[in-house]
Amino acid sequence: METGGNAMDIYRVALVQQRAVAHDMRRNLELADGYVQWAKHHGSAVVVFPEMWSNGYSLPDIEEISPADKPRIVMETKELLLAEARRTESDYAGAFCAMAKENEIAIVATGLSSGFFAARNTAYVIDRAGKLLMEYAKVHTCVFSREAVLERGDLFPVCELDGVKVGVMICFDREFPESARILMLNGAELILIPNACDMNRARLSQLSTRAFENMVGIAMANYPGKGWGRSCAFSPIVFDADGHPVDNTLLLADDDIEGVFLADFDLDAIREYREKEVWGNAYRNVAAYGSLLDSEVRKPFLRG
Repeated sequence: METGGNAMDIYRVALVQQRAVAHDMRRNLELADGYVQWAKHHGSAVVVFPEMWSNGYSLPDIEEISPADKPRIVMETKELLLAEARRTESDYAGAFCAMAKENEIAIVATGLSSGFFAARNTAYVIDRAGKLLMEYAKVHTCVFSREAVLERGDLFPVCELDGVKVGVMICFDREFPESARILMLNGAELILIPNACDMNRARLSQLSTRAFENMVGIAMANYPGKGWGRSCAFSPIVFDADGHPVDNTLLLADDDIEGVFLADFDLDAIREYREKEVWGNAYRNVAAYGSLLDSEVRKPFLRG
């Protein structure tokens, strides 16, 4: 499914739903270059890649490791991934910066970057001039599974692309309402989401709700596969000018189909809606939210 539109107030987002090659950064850069050119040719302002495109989201299955061996293997894997990130991240980000400049299109690229103690799951936001505006490290890493070998980020920054204030969530981030909320509070009008997991109706509903409750546009790019895929985009506008409910789905791809899918955001309409409606930060009662900053985890949410 593709949406069209050439008016100045339309911001077109290209979502890459394609397979990457495991542990082959050079090949994935070659593939990316073709997708970026296609997105530019089809009038996109920004192109978004799925999560950890640099190595095709290829991490060890630590769940399958015996408890006795797990600490050693996790530490060894952390060291290997950190070394890989330090060795390649400047070349990798630089290649995407060159792509953006050559094609005059913004890019949200993804891959491993080097943290303090381990590699990070990172998104690079690059403008159409090829300038790296922002690096976002995934805050909600899946520490219960293979992402236990990664270091998490601790901030939700926002930057400006072509006059649009943009934030990023990566995969598991979208399952926490706080992620989108803090991005909205930090000024985001549009949240772009690189993803790498199965997408069911519940998770799609989460994204629609994140758009609605924060009055932000949402666009997600995922790897294709049975039960995966479903790259999508949602407008925050859920009522028309007469107060009648409208479907806020701008794009919903199939699961197993490869492609680059386009979503058009009507920025004038979204900005007008944000100026008058009741959600977002219009009527929040912050004094009642103290428990949100309580870091203690209690039953039934305690995990090993």
